[in-house]
Formats: sequence, structure tokens, C-alpha cells
Amino acid sequence: MSAEKAGNPSSFRPCVRLLAGLVIVVSVSGCGAREGVRLTGNANIVPDETALALPPPGGPGIVNIVERRFSNAVQQDIYLFTSAATPGQNVMRVQLFGPVGLEYDGRTSLAYSSIRASEIGRETRRELPGMRLVQSPLYLQNNYGPFSYAYGRGRGDDACFYAWQQIRSREEARTTFQNRGTIQVRLRLCEAGASEEKLLRNMYGYTIRAGFDTAGWNPYGAAPGVDPALGRTGNPIYPGGGDLQPAPARAVEKADDRPVLRQRRPTRVVEKPAPSAQATPDETIPLPTTTDMDAVVVPSPNCVAESAVATSCR
Repeated sequence: MSAEKAGNPSSFRPCVRLLAGLVIVVSVSGCGAREGVRLTGNANIVPDETALALPPPGGPGIVNIVERRFSNAVQQDIYLFTSAATPGQNVMRVQLFGPVGLEYDGRTSLAYSSIRASEIGRETRRELPGMRLVQSPLYLQNNYGPFSYAYGRGRGDDACFYAWQQIRSREEARTTFQNRGTIQVRLRLCEAGASEEKLLRNMYGYTIRAGFDTAGWNPYGAAPGVDPALGRTGNPIYPGGGDLQPAPARAVEKADDRPVLRQRRPTRVVEKPAPSAQATPDETIPLPTTTDMDAVVVPSPNCVAESAVATSCR
């Protein structure tokens, strides 16, 4: 090629057009492959009926549920009704560790750690920042096993509560094919005017209603055996105080609202004799007259001794 042809700009025009065409084709094909906006996270709002756990009857209502699925677990943040002045949202967090499914193998796994004092301290400060909470020193147990909690006062008259529980079969009962899996529960509650006892009832009344349909997944462990005292002679069992029916209430006749007429007993009138008039010192008693004296007959002593029918005495 001569130097004149190499320096001619028109010789590069076909190459430039070819490259421009390739760019346009790639751009069009890329636009056609897009299916819309893709979310970067794996959080989804699910209906209330898909909740992994339910609050106790009479407890706070469910507002919404945010679910996240990992390669080894399913987590739900069940947000509950809040009326307290303390900042933050009441929430029950439930994590089920187990075989989620092959379709989630490419996702990240949820970090698992058993309950430790240091971890719980960080969780409490994160959920209830700037609040002084005191951990209960009591050993407590509900239908799923032991649990614990911390309690404190929030803004105004708010009572705040943070509880934690891990449900897992005993280590000696876990094998490769039996009693596998773990459930972790966290409960954050603040309520205006509530007592510690009222908030604590929520840990005794909540219900776990989900699990993995896989053989061997059983975080609850083996069912407890029957009490050996049942059916044995010499081991009487008495009913508790609330097992018997209360005695029926006695029927009480309704009192008649009409006025009652009562007969009055006749009153006996006792006439008191009029007091006789007494002579005053100023009054003069008149002396008997001759006429009065003639009318009075005084018998003689002889007549008294003789018969009362004697003529001479008449």
C-alpha cells in the first residue's frame, strides 16, 4: 500500500460504520433483555395468614410481616401494634433454621449463633437504645422451653420489654437424621401504662405455627414420656382447685316492689284515776251541823253485845 492510500481518510470510513453498527445492535439487544427494575434485597411483605408465629389471644395485633429467605433459614419480622411514646416498633422476630429448598441455594446464609450474654446485650441496646433494662434473674419456662427477658421504663409511663428464646432439642438427642433444626424468637414490646407481668404474659401465650416438612427436622425433641405414677396402685391423684365445677347458685326470689300493708295492733288505753283534790292550807273544812248529827246513829255498847236483830237496838 502506498503512502498516499494510507493517508487517505476515506479508507477508514467502512470500519467506522461497521463498529457503529455493532454498538447499536448490542444496545438494542440489551434493552430487549431488561424485564424491569430488580430489587437488590430478598425482603418481601407477606400476608398475615402466613405468619410463622402468632401473638397470644388478647395481645398486640399484627400490622404487617416482612419475610426474608436465606439458603439455610427463613426469617420473619412480625410487626405488632404500638401505642407507646417510646421510639421504635414492637416486633416479634422468628427465625427457622433448616432445609429451605434447592431454589435458595444461591442466596446468602443467615448467620447462626447460640444465645450468649454479650450477644443479647447488643441486641437489647439496638432495639431499645438509651434505655436502662434489667435482666430478670428468674428461671422461666413456657410450652417451648426456657426463656429470659429484660425489663425497663420508657418515655412517660411506658413499660418496655425484650425477651429471647431458642428452641432446640438437647445435644444428646440430636443426630444426623433426627431432632435437627433450630427456632429462635425475639420479642420487643413497649406499652403505655403496662406492668411487667402483663408484658411477660406474651411469652407464655404465643404460638409457633410453622416448620419444615422434612424428615428429621424436629427442634422440639422427643415427646416426654408418660408419668410412671399413672395407673399405679397407691398413687392417688386429686383434682386441682379449678378442675371441679362450682356449686350452683341458690335461687333467690325477687322481692316484691309493692308496699306492704301492716296491721296495727289495737292499743289498750288505760285510764288513770284523776287525782283527788287536796285541801290547801287556806281552805276551811266546815264543821258538821245539828242536822247532820241527827242523821248519824251510833250503837250503844249493849247493842254490840246483844243480837243484832234486837228491837231495842234498832
